[in-house]
Amino acid sequence: MRVGVRESHRRSCATELRRGFAAIAILAALVLGGCERNAPRKAAVRYLENLHESNYAACYGMLSDQDRKDRTLAEFLTEIPLAPDVGPAWFHPVLRSVQFDPGDASRDGINVAVPVTITAPDLPLWERTLDASAGRDRGGGQEAARSLQADDYPKITYGDVIYLTREHRHWQVVADLAERDRIVDMHREAVVDYHQYDYAKVISTYQTMLADLDRLKATGAAGLATRYRAELAAVKVVQAEIPASTAYAAKKVVLGDVAMRMSEERVPAIFGSLTNAGDRALDGVQIALTWYEGRGKNLKAAYIEKHPVVITPMEFTDFSLPVLPFIAGEKRPFGFILTAPVQVQQDAAPYVTVSAIVFTHSNAPLPQLASANVTTKPVASAGTPPGVAVTKPSSAPTPIVAPRQTAPTPAAQNSKP
Repeated sequence: MRVGVRESHRRSCATELRRGFAAIAILAALVLGGCERNAPRKAAVRYLENLHESNYAACYGMLSDQDRKDRTLAEFLTEIPLAPDVGPAWFHPVLRSVQFDPGDASRDGINVAVPVTITAPDLPLWERTLDASAGRDRGGGQEAARSLQADDYPKITYGDVIYLTREHRHWQVVADLAERDRIVDMHREAVVDYHQYDYAKVISTYQTMLADLDRLKATGAAGLATRYRAELAAVKVVQAEIPASTAYAAKKVVLGDVAMRMSEERVPAIFGSLTNAGDRALDGVQIALTWYEGRGKNLKAAYIEKHPVVITPMEFTDFSLPVLPFIAGEKRPFGFILTAPVQVQQDAAPYVTVSAIVFTHSNAPLPQLASANVTTKPVASAGTPPGVAVTKPSSAPTPIVAPRQTAPTPAAQNSKP
């Protein structure tokens, strides 16, 4: 009987002991699991703190092995994930105005993702707003520092993600800088194509970039995708307005004082003026120069060259350029170096038209007409023969004989007269 009591007691103690061990194991799992979940978030917060405090070497040190293999510290400084896309002159002031709000970490495939809500200056809108107020003579950069200090600037809030991976018992930031740089380079090319009015190509490039960014599990990719989606939507609006913009260009954008002269580079160039005689502001104007050969039934276009003469950037320029739309009632001079082959310039006769425009859709206020008008003409040598037709001829006029010379160098072609 006493043996049975002892055995029962032993079994009861063993059961209680097992329950105790189980409770300890569960508690340990909860504690360790919580630490494991919090560790990636702490690493993400540390990266953001280093970024906000301009400790870029520490940010670089937190990158994954592959990212540090792909980029040196100097290269990393030109494209820091989650940092504002601005140049050195405004990087620190703008960065200090950015607010980061990290969320909770969660598993995303082989990595851990920490969402981040970012509130930052709406850089293109901010620049246009300050430039409109300052006008062409002063530039908005003079008011930018005051605007940041007074917290008086347009803001944008968007979501991004910090991706982390476990390496050497530490959580490291995954930026996939090589792939990011490839996409950023595609964006630069798309912006150039946009100012050349090749909308179909631009839209295709943006769609490719967005598909790549959506697949990319890299820090900062979601923020880039947000920005590119907004730009793509704007391009699609511009493309849809082609019929309206074509009609406006034909009737409301007036050419004047058009003539061929020698540029400062001593190569033939076209100079003239544009007047916006309509009621809408324009972000872009493109001129087509058509060279005609022959007469009567034999009249034909021998060569066509197109030149953007009003370019209002869609991206932030660090206040390096006056971002001012071509407003209603404004008159602007223009000039561009000829790109037609030398033989075409010798044998054919040119005439110019406004071939395309882009309406302004920015929410920024428009500049005042008095500050927007520019009366200074581009510099050109005197005494060279004028006479460029501004209406399509029924027969080619006598070609303008410019001094014979070799083809312009690439540098001269890309320079503004």
